[in-house]
Amino acid sequence: MSSNTDALSPAQVKNWHRSNVVLFVFMGASWAALLTRMPLVKEDLGVTASQLGLILLGTGVGSIIGLNLVGRLIARWGTKRWIMTFYPSLALLVILNTLLIESHSTIPYIVFAFIMGGFMGITDVSVNVDGTALEKAVGKTLMPRMHAGYSVGTLAGSGWGALAAAANFSLLWTTLPLAIVAAVLPFLLSRHLPAGIGVETAGETHTDGTAKPAHWFAFVLVLFGLGILGITLAEGGAGDWMALGFTQGYHATAANAGFGFTLFFVGMVLVRFYGGAVADRIGKGRALQLFAAIGVAGVLMVIFGAPNLVVGWIGAALWGAGVALGFPLFLSAAGEGENSAKRVGFVATWGYGAFLAGPPLLGLLADQMGMLNMFYVIAGFLVIALLVAGAAGNKRA
Repeated sequence: MSSNTDALSPAQVKNWHRSNVVLFVFMGASWAALLTRMPLVKEDLGVTASQLGLILLGTGVGSIIGLNLVGRLIARWGTKRWIMTFYPSLALLVILNTLLIESHSTIPYIVFAFIMGGFMGITDVSVNVDGTALEKAVGKTLMPRMHAGYSVGTLAGSGWGALAAAANFSLLWTTLPLAIVAAVLPFLLSRHLPAGIGVETAGETHTDGTAKPAHWFAFVLVLFGLGILGITLAEGGAGDWMALGFTQGYHATAANAGFGFTLFFVGMVLVRFYGGAVADRIGKGRALQLFAAIGVAGVLMVIFGAPNLVVGWIGAALWGAGVALGFPLFLSAAGEGENSAKRVGFVATWGYGAFLAGPPLLGLLADQMGMLNMFYVIAGFLVIALLVAGAAGNKRA
């Protein structure tokens, strides 16, 4: 625990915790609302589906660049400065991009969508590093529940987007309410966010008095990266392909396929709410292994359950439970060492890379081998995550 958190009272730590959860909830809500209106976005921009995919890919590339820059920024100035700068700026960029879409300004939108991706990466790591510092301050695993807050926020954003579409609201009125809340939040919560979180510890000095560079990299971070890649690919793959797996493999109706994905999401959110307590009881490594195994079982149930929808639905819920702890616990483990910002940024890059490249590659495989057979590949990546998860350690709270 850094010295700037040692002096915090229990009440101050509790307010910091609540503030961090609220930041997680609204971090992606306005963007999720916009994603639900993609048919209208495509129409307003006048692009094909593949061109829209390339634009979204550019947003993802911007996120990767932001992830690789933010470690240095936090190491020098701490998380609070960048939360206060980029969290509201990201919300304002969502509004700007919405206006560009509605004005049919395709090229400017492409540019600012790329910039928005960079802001997403910086904001994401800043809030996550703040969360890992909070865990150290209270001595408990809190990241899963924080990420549950993020899941609830994106669900609420998607739900609002669906309602806005049903009511035929404009894109601006789809994103504006949630974006305004996100833009104001950091200023309302600022007094509860400690300064100096994530600032790099001073390294040793050479004989001439100059500072040696701080060494933050360790091979264990590669294992964390492989683990988060495997589980994140399974999470993203479900989001893009699970419903199609039910319609093609089970010949289910769209409603029944959608219900299967809803159960996936329910399984994920429930485990994120209660998984931190499990990790504190048995250790992060064992918790990751346990739920990765549950995820493998869930994927296999979806594959072998056809045409029994009930079996497939149970498998979907287990699949969601199995991927729930990957992102929060691997980032939590990465943040335990010194220079946590660079460590968290490095590991998060693997996860974002999986979100970015995984679903399209899985789609190509599905074209070649069939949707349900492609799920074997997802199960294989979950097995990889299971094998490396022990590196996260089994220290109990």
